[in-house]
Amino acid sequence: MQAIQSIAVIGAGPAGLTAADTLRQLGYKKVTVFEQGTRVGGKVCTAQTPAGPVELGAVIASAECELVLGLAQRLDVPLAPYPVEQRFLDEQGVRHDAASFLAGRYSADEIRQAIVNYGAALERYAMVRYDTLAGMPRALHETFDRFAASHGFTPVAELARGALVGFGYGYYETVPALYFMKLIPWLFRPDGQGGLAPGRFHVFPRGFQGLWEALARELDVRLGAAVTALDSQQGRPLQLTVNGRDQHSFDAVVVATPLHTAGSFLPAGSEATAMFAQLRSNRYLVSAFAASGLPGGEFLFLHQNERPERIGHMNAWANRNPAQPMYLGWQLAGDAASTGELRELLAGDIAAQGGTLARVVMQQEWDYFPHVDGAALDAGYFERIDALQGQGRVYYAGGALNFETVEHSARQARALMRRHFG
Repeated sequence: MQAIQSIAVIGAGPAGLTAADTLRQLGYKKVTVFEQGTRVGGKVCTAQTPAGPVELGAVIASAECELVLGLAQRLDVPLAPYPVEQRFLDEQGVRHDAASFLAGRYSADEIRQAIVNYGAALERYAMVRYDTLAGMPRALHETFDRFAASHGFTPVAELARGALVGFGYGYYETVPALYFMKLIPWLFRPDGQGGLAPGRFHVFPRGFQGLWEALARELDVRLGAAVTALDSQQGRPLQLTVNGRDQHSFDAVVVATPLHTAGSFLPAGSEATAMFAQLRSNRYLVSAFAASGLPGGEFLFLHQNERPERIGHMNAWANRNPAQPMYLGWQLAGDAASTGELRELLAGDIAAQGGTLARVVMQQEWDYFPHVDGAALDAGYFERIDALQGQGRVYYAGGALNFETVEHSARQARALMRRHFG
């Protein structure tokens, strides 16, 4: 890699900034990050308000997030434990903690055996912790509902359904187990005494986006710089066109934008363009709303809304301060649903719990969780992407190649840079 002196990174989300930071740590001096938007952070999006920061993107960091938590320590960005408990609302409108949710559905023997089987599955498929989706066992290509049933831990999967669906990752009935097995250990692990230990989570009191802003200040980041073309010719420097007019030459390029949108600047007809066109994504809304008549101080998963036939309904809501009747709500949405229809469903879900929607203060819609189905996995999708890495000195990073969390996106970018540039 001695011939590579200058490197462009396209995208200033967690993957792009981590890629640039890793390259800098590896000794590369000329690393430039191009970001089409006016801020850094990607799907980490904090709105600063008089009442405090409001997270319209990623909200929390698991205790398992060694990269994110390590970065916060390095950059002196404060953390705090997530301040409220998780609750699960069943189909009868009764709130539960994890233990009572399970006990209301399954016998003690069924729960005990499911936890044993879940622990065995975590050990058997420990490779899902790798920072890639390539080379995974074929059993993980099954949809998650079938995978959990065949491995005997459906009760644990039902407990996790609220978070896995509510955080925007789609439905057990359609999404391959490979994806959900990346995240479920962060939620619950066997405690060694026949029960489940819940995961621990942190928040950023000054806003999650501030972490990535702090990192960006150490890097060469160009905002408002949309890459509109990437020209790769053998034996010549890579040419980037920015904002349709400005030309820049680099020895290598890291594409860290959402890969299912990269066809807007990748060469038409290229294998990478065709591969990324196979990615699917979810329409996902985050709403900050004021309401009366709802309990505060809880993170509530609405279990009845976590199935495909309830798409558009609110999957979860949270209030971190009972003294302020301000909530965050999350909705998976169908492509055809209008904003007005989704707001009506939001209001209806609030009313069903005895509350009244006062107003939606702000709302962010995301094109979320790029992923492929089991058939694409069977056809070696991620192995083929791996084979493309470095062709023409172009590299691909981000959540689509690992999993759509801040930590998984950043880890994949870090591992990729170390493997190819270290």
